[in-house]
Amino acid sequence: MSSIERAIAGEAVDPGGPRAGAPRLSGPAQTVLHIVLVIASVLFALGAVEVVLRLSTPREIMRYFFVTSDATLHHRFIPGATGRYQSTEFNTSYRISSAGLRDREFAVPKPAGTFRILMLGDSFTEGDGVEAQDTFSKRLESMLAGRFGEGRVEVVNAGVGSYSPLLEFLYLTKSGLALAPDMVILNYDLSDAFDDITYSKLTRFSPDGVPLGAAAPEAEGENPGILVRVKDFIKDHTRLYNFVRVRIDRYLEGVRHEGNFSGDLRYDKYAMLRENYHGTASDWNLSERYLLMIRDTLRSRNIDFLVNVYPYGMQASTREWAVGRRFWGFRPDTLYSTWPQDHIERFCRDNGIGAINMCADFRDTARAVFPLYWPDNGHWKPRGHLVAAELMRRDVEPLIESRLRASSLDR
Repeated sequence: MSSIERAIAGEAVDPGGPRAGAPRLSGPAQTVLHIVLVIASVLFALGAVEVVLRLSTPREIMRYFFVTSDATLHHRFIPGATGRYQSTEFNTSYRISSAGLRDREFAVPKPAGTFRILMLGDSFTEGDGVEAQDTFSKRLESMLAGRFGEGRVEVVNAGVGSYSPLLEFLYLTKSGLALAPDMVILNYDLSDAFDDITYSKLTRFSPDGVPLGAAAPEAEGENPGILVRVKDFIKDHTRLYNFVRVRIDRYLEGVRHEGNFSGDLRYDKYAMLRENYHGTASDWNLSERYLLMIRDTLRSRNIDFLVNVYPYGMQASTREWAVGRRFWGFRPDTLYSTWPQDHIERFCRDNGIGAINMCADFRDTARAVFPLYWPDNGHWKPRGHLVAAELMRRDVEPLIESRLRASSLDR
């Protein structure tokens, strides 16, 4: 039968002629081929997204571009580093000074006739979510310039995210005192008791119990596992990592704390505000110990020391921190107690430390001004920093005035 006849009969015709014995892929081989094609398609799509992101977004949009681990301070800013810190709520710039501060350069030695305030604290002090000039430290400096004259009072922002009294003591003794402050203000955060418990486990102490250094595990040369090395390679060489990380960073924070709502301060950084909190006075022991060490260090040098406490959004208003409180297991439309801040205020006053408690004033302000906090991130928005600066100015301005008056009389 001819090929035309076979075609009419409905038989397939190979225009290249018969290929007897042509190999056919087995079932497993076809499966492997399909997997390879899927992987290649995914890699092609990811590559296309990477190209688009490289053309449209900056690389330096995460904290690791200007924060590093440290063998003494656990973590610190990288001197001279620049970058951006982005989330789904904000996009802020970072420029770290040669002294490792999120602030401008300050003269060392300090200029004659200058009153210098050193501001210690964590991410609230650092200014998580706002530009450096909008932090309460810089707002306070501007307010004091209007009262005492431009440049007469300097406010140095030494805040670093996740610092607590232990790390603040280490920073003060290793670096901060070199700035010759006349006043040190430590902004005590609700999470500081949890952080002090955590960092103390990583800390080397002298025989008489003085902290010498709190090293991050990676700062001590611990060999990371293969998954960590792969993640670090992707982080360092792609923009897609940043793009995804910005959008899931809040959830990763929850994973790091294992979504812990146990009320046990060793594992739950917000334990003190939970209904199931089952802590004891010992929860405060480490923070109080480090505060007293800072007090004694500054007192021996005739440097004023103040501790400031402030509320979280859920302690300031029922409307604040709406997204974050749901994520961290807190009830909506509930105004939570400020008893932890009140405890620190009492401790300070009982132990000869000046204290500022902003909680009641923030509640009063929050009745008329909204929002003061980012609804998901939970830190202050620029107007929250402005409120904090005004409240702090009210307390520190008379102290500065008396100090300046006394120094002029001495001359």
